[in-house]
Amino acid sequence: MKKKVVIIAAILIVLVLIIFICKNLFSSIDNSRLSSNSKYKITNNEKNSVRDKFEELENVSSVKVYKNIKIIKIILHLSDDVDLEKVKQVSKDAIGLFSDKNLAYFDIEIYVESDNKDSETYPKIGYKHKSKEDFAWSR
Repeated sequence: MKKKVVIIAAILIVLVLIIFICKNLFSSIDNSRLSSNSKYKITNNEKNSVRDKFEELENVSSVKVYKNIKIIKIILHLSDDVDLEKVKQVSKDAIGLFSDKNLAYFDIEIYVESDNKDSETYPKIGYKHKSKEDFAWSR
């Protein structure tokens, strides 16, 4: 009987220790990741400048710019197809409107979609890692 009580007490102590260690380990990782993110802000001026740059393209019906924890997302909606090379060039120009500090911290994703359901070009996704100079484009 005493053996059972000792074994159960030992198991409970081990479980409490495991829970305590896991809680501290995961909360410190999450807190450090989020606390470093607070140093990097995308200003409304940057968002508006990027929107304005994309709106220079013809057939643009909407541009949305927002940030996730470590990604700036840009959603470009076209009312009709636009030459992909023009979109790529404007994308390069537009990201130059973000601060160098933000470009070194955030990855950037650009989603381009068209109302033209028969489009052979769109949708497209452009992805730029923070350490790269240019976008990689995929369908």
